[in-house]
Amino acid sequence: MGRTELVHPLFVHFPIALLILGTLILLCHRSGLFRSVDGQLSFTSRLLLITGSLLSWVTVYTGILADSVVGREVCDPTVLEDHERYGYYVGILFSVVSLFEIGTYYFKTFRWKRSLGKVSLIIALGGVSLLSYEAHLGGKLVYQQAAGVHQPSKDCKEFE
Repeated sequence: MGRTELVHPLFVHFPIALLILGTLILLCHRSGLFRSVDGQLSFTSRLLLITGSLLSWVTVYTGILADSVVGREVCDPTVLEDHERYGYYVGILFSVVSLFEIGTYYFKTFRWKRSLGKVSLIIALGGVSLLSYEAHLGGKLVYQQAAGVHQPSKDCKEFE
């Protein structure tokens, strides 16, 4: 476990799950389908989105650490560069969504609250699509280019 590039996969799945689930709950909240639990949906989506956006920045940082090791091993470094760039985009978008959601909590004027809520949902949905593409690029790095994956010797002597 002393390999720096292995820290990134430990953190990467938390923001993926939190941001997608937070966006889905935000969509349910904004659609008004579940009016009886509206307050709980609002709190839960806000909590998931804020936590997920904070963890996305931790993931970007661990990705930078992994890049210093893996960047020399991959065959097509453009995929790694795109993956890193989209990581920044996702972090920025969901940080904005988190700020807007905090704003919807504190704004008392209904017009501002509703406008921020709509913009927040649109940005979150766009963020999920970018997050999906970023995850796809990460999968390409691991499964097509073996980024960060230990390559055993042909005779597998190290496992004896």
